[in-house]
Amino acid sequence: MRHDILGAGEVGGSHSENLGMYLDMHAHLDKYEAEIADVIGEIKANRILTVSVSMDPQAYLKSKELDSRCEWVVSTFGIHPWNAPAYHADLHVLDELIAQSPMVGEIGLDYHFITDPVQHEAQRHVFRYFVQKGVAQDKILNIHSKGAEADVNTILGDLSVRRAILHWYSGPIDTLQELAEKGFYFSLGVEMLSDPHIQLVARTVSAELLLTETDNPGGYKWLTGTTIGTPALIRSVVAKLSDLRGWRHEQTKHQILENFWRLVADDRWARRYKAEMEV
Repeated sequence: MRHDILGAGEVGGSHSENLGMYLDMHAHLDKYEAEIADVIGEIKANRILTVSVSMDPQAYLKSKELDSRCEWVVSTFGIHPWNAPAYHADLHVLDELIAQSPMVGEIGLDYHFITDPVQHEAQRHVFRYFVQKGVAQDKILNIHSKGAEADVNTILGDLSVRRAILHWYSGPIDTLQELAEKGFYFSLGVEMLSDPHIQLVARTVSAELLLTETDNPGGYKWLTGTTIGTPALIRSVVAKLSDLRGWRHEQTKHQILENFWRLVADDRWARRYKAEMEV
């Protein structure tokens, strides 16, 4: 599937724009502590469908405890590239968690923050294992690619991945175009508020491949050095994306939800949201 990612135009406005719902495709709800009750309340009040990714089994099990407390939370299992060396020797013990997870993530490669080539090899081993499992189970992959965009692109192509989301993509535009030509999606978040390159990514990605995220709670604090992010931050993400694309706020929400439903297709776990999502 090929998408022209250059010069994407206005989002169509033929559907109802009163879509009181937001989409956060990448958050780490397990990292909240005493404030978790307020976080859940904020998700419910703003109707934010929140994909809570994990970095290891402990994070996944902690996040899953929230699924029963909030119908807007979807917890997913993955091994973050930073944690790959701890798991690469015995990946089969993770098979049950992968099988029960509705999506796969957070997985990927990181050559930017992790510079040790030995760790890169462990990352690639773990990443390929999770990608192979995700493809076999026809699951969406939620991918970290910092500084390793070319290798991520190669592995996804080699393993015939059909559905993937590039989380917080900050790499070269030419690699972005190659990933987009494979039909992969891009979730844009808080760095879009201030960084010129991320803003270029936001303007460049085809409208039908855009998704939104916060990387809460740590993403915003990492950028600003001030306070942790809370769910309502997604409103600022949507507002900035609207500004960058020249769209109305409700148009952007509509486009993001339309993209999400196209991505999840007929996945069983997502059917419960269909009444809210249909556009």
